[in-house]
Amino acid sequence: MANLTERLEELAHGVVGPLVLGGKLRLVQPFGQQIGLALGVGRRIVDDNLRSSIDVARVRRARLLSPVDTLPDLSPGEWAMAAALNDLMQVTNHELSGPLTRGRHATLLEATGRLIDAIPPPRTTLEVIVRHATFARASKIIRKDTSVTGWIGSAQFRGSEPAGRYGRWPGLKSLAVVPKNVPLSRMTEGLDLIPVDAYQSKLLGLLARTPLTDLATITREAPPFTWSVPTLALVSYSIGRALALRALAREPAQSVLAALREASDRLPTGSPARNVAELFSQEVLARASAGGGAARR
Repeated sequence: MANLTERLEELAHGVVGPLVLGGKLRLVQPFGQQIGLALGVGRRIVDDNLRSSIDVARVRRARLLSPVDTLPDLSPGEWAMAAALNDLMQVTNHELSGPLTRGRHATLLEATGRLIDAIPPPRTTLEVIVRHATFARASKIIRKDTSVTGWIGSAQFRGSEPAGRYGRWPGLKSLAVVPKNVPLSRMTEGLDLIPVDAYQSKLLGLLARTPLTDLATITREAPPFTWSVPTLALVSYSIGRALALRALAREPAQSVLAALREASDRLPTGSPARNVAELFSQEVLARASAGGGAARR
């Protein structure tokens, strides 16, 4: 097995650090299920400065929702989620394969799905808060693409700056350079090897492993919010509902209610799951009607 300490450190510097602190992510070699699950067992970030900065940022994020002063180190579950996030983005990397190895994308997507399925949901309220503190910014991840068109031809650059002949004459009027920010949910654009629905399904599964983050981003365009066992569990008890309502406080109440209604309509009528979902929707509506938005701060 690979040196897991080195692999964890690569993931910390390339993905976890930029995700928590802000900055450019640098994807690393895919992990797969076995390494992804073992990565954080008995290990922590070696770089003391990076670990300290991440800890401070996670506490700051958590304190927006709960009065905590410290958080535990990243758990094995969080490291497995970070590995899955890395692998999911690698699925959309056009440099992953060559003309004769196009099947690598589908193979990696399946492997990433197995890793996500093997990650247990949070078991305690603290674990819910901790995971959100680490992954709250995941929905903000974008890839910067560039389209270049001109007399010398045209090209699409996925996640990289125009190079070669396209990059040498950026000031020419005949050369149109159009940048585009591609969100995480749309990173399969321009890569026909992976069905969008299959990719977004895996992303939705990853979001479900951090239910507070899933609910906090309920107004996202894609993948649409869907009630899962972890999100239903979160809003089924008073402290969990309070956290969810606080996380939704700054979101437009009508957009939140619309997303909740659509998600609830997909649950079986009269089922316990639908009852829990509808009770939460009613509480969101009551808070909004009282003038507190989706929730009171």
